[in-house]
Amino acid sequence: MLTNFDKNYYQLKIKKEYNIGIGILRVCLSFMVIMDHLYDHTIYNKYVYFFYYHIPTFFLLSFFYTFNTLISFNINKIKKRFERIMIPYFSWCFIYWIFNIIYFYLLKKECRHSLLDFMNNLVNGHIFNNALWFQNILIVITIVFEIIILLLRNTYIYILILLAILAYISQYTGLNLKFFTTYFSNNYFLTLGRFAEGLPNAVTGFYIASKSLPTILKKNARITIINSLIIFLFITKFDVFSNIETLRYGGVRLNVGAICIFFIFYLFPFNSIKNKFFINIIIKLTGNTGGIYFIHNLIGRGYILSKILPILAVKRKSLLECIIVFFISHTICFYGTKLFGRTIFRHLFA
Repeated sequence: MLTNFDKNYYQLKIKKEYNIGIGILRVCLSFMVIMDHLYDHTIYNKYVYFFYYHIPTFFLLSFFYTFNTLISFNINKIKKRFERIMIPYFSWCFIYWIFNIIYFYLLKKECRHSLLDFMNNLVNGHIFNNALWFQNILIVITIVFEIIILLLRNTYIYILILLAILAYISQYTGLNLKFFTTYFSNNYFLTLGRFAEGLPNAVTGFYIASKSLPTILKKNARITIINSLIIFLFITKFDVFSNIETLRYGGVRLNVGAICIFFIFYLFPFNSIKNKFFINIIIKLTGNTGGIYFIHNLIGRGYILSKILPILAVKRKSLLECIIVFFISHTICFYGTKLFGRTIFRHLFA
């Protein structure tokens, strides 16, 4: 039986035309991030060409769903968008810094903890929690998009496409990698160097939304899903368009793969499910994926879990550890959103 909270939550999601397939996709992508950071890489690297689709797909999704906000010229909507992406970034930078101070002074662990480290981490998002580089670049790309849109109201889409092309040129010529690895330290080039790798995926999501392609392709959803699956398997199996030195997430192949993944999950008829209780369960299970992204390293590489896993006879860097980290992170984020549900700090867990 649904509580009043559950009913309101369900109705809100339906009102916003919640796509169950995309919700499930977000869960899959979040778990792939955990695998990337915590799983045994001697095994993980065997499937590296499959796993690295997660970040390009996240960029695509982010700008697909913020298209209407970014082109609205509505200051309140744009402000809320920046609130949504900036508050978690700065907050988690601070939280991870506090934990590092605790680890260093109380637990006597060697880790970076100085005020200078904190200030550098605010700029590069890579010292305390390396996953925050994504949020860093997401903020930068969003700012670039909004400046271009505000200045060039009629031609912004062409400028964005041109920037995406230039980004690919910088990748395939090696200029992007060479520039950032030459002139920037490790923590900086691993963040700033990925601007050119994330930008084309962001432009792709923005363009798909601008042309309402999912709505158009819904008329031939089955054919689109089949074709997307064939293309995805082909480019993954034969590793096409990958003659490139990259910081993991560059190249046309990953962008094409992200497009295919998006259409498969968006158009798959999950929304034909009519059972409201079942849908509500799915909505709850597929929520808080942003929070999972922010918090999983704090859990997976934290002191407490390192003491608990041996007691449970769970091997470190195992699939079971990744599953445990996912559900602990999800649980914390679920109750975090309830606790801060009426404040801006809900964004830390949503």
